[in-house]
Parts: sequence; C-alpha cells; structure tokens
Amino acid sequence: MNDLKITLLLFGSIVLSGCGKGSGIREYEVPREEEKVLTSELLRDKFQAVPFRWTAPKDWEVATNDQFSAFAWTAGPKSASARITISELAGEAGVQPQFVRWRGQLKLPEMDPAEVMKSVEKVSLKGLTGDWVEFKGDSESILGMIVPFKGKLWIFKYRSANSTAKEQRDAFRGFCESITAD
Repeated sequence: MNDLKITLLLFGSIVLSGCGKGSGIREYEVPREEEKVLTSELLRDKFQAVPFRWTAPKDWEVATNDQFSAFAWTAGPKSASARITISELAGEAGVQPQFVRWRGQLKLPEMDPAEVMKSVEKVSLKGLTGDWVEFKGDSESILGMIVPFKGKLWIFKYRSANSTAKEQRDAFRGFCESITAD
C-alpha cells in the first residue's frame, strides 16, 4: 500500500504544480483574407498551368520537363532529336531580349536588337498573335514563337541539329499555328 500512496502523492504534486506561471493560453489574431468571388476565369488563370490548346504531331514523343518548361517533346531521329518546349516568362521580360538570347545560344554574331526584330514574322492565331523566328547556326537551329497573353510571354521553342530542323520545320510551324486560348 505504501507504493500506491507514494504514486498518488507524486501524481497529485505534478498535477497541482502545473506548468508554471507563464503557461496561460495565448490568443493570436490573424487578419482575414479579403473574400474573393471565384469565377471560372480566375480559377483558370490561378490553377491552369498553360492556358492554351494545341495539336501536337503524332510522331512527337513526350519528354521530361526541365526547370523552365511546362511541356516538352522530342522529335526526329534519336541520333539528332529535337527538343520542343513550352514555357512562360513574365511579360516584362520582353520578346526582343528572348530572340537576342536565342541567337546567343547558337553563337551567332551579335546583331543590333532592332535588326533581330526585322526577322520576326507576326502570325495570326485564333484570337492571338505570335512572333515567329527561325535562327540557323553552324550546326543547330532554333525555331520559335512567342505569344503574349494576359501579362505573360508564352514561349514555344524548337531546338535541334540543322538537318532535323529542316525535316521538322513544317510540323513545328503547324503545331504553333494550331495554338488557341482556352
């Protein structure tokens, strides 16, 4: 019985001692977020990764995305396959700097940005306009279209060996021309 008394005394002293003087309940007040009316357009803009639809060629194979792309494919022969990607940038990044950067990726001679823009073709899409370019380096080509949409630049980019680009150009161009906004 002594063991039981000792256990009860220890338990009672622990309960009565509590956690100390600073153990009161604390209250926090968090400011309420403004209520938003969720429209289908707001939900699409907030949660849909890419606000477009397109028709990709049947022979393109889905590829792993990199840190920049939302969608990626490969096309052409395995030995010299093309990489096709869709990515987005903030609209403030500007179309012209992207085209200048692409020329740099191919190690093409530096050119005045205004001259680079002379090679841009405006492409009318269903409700959209894209800026189409074709750059050919010594061994590689970059084909691409940039579509400004709702404050963002959507980049549709193709990169491959020159021989593959020549074979795949029309397929990529057709893909770009199939783009429609949701």
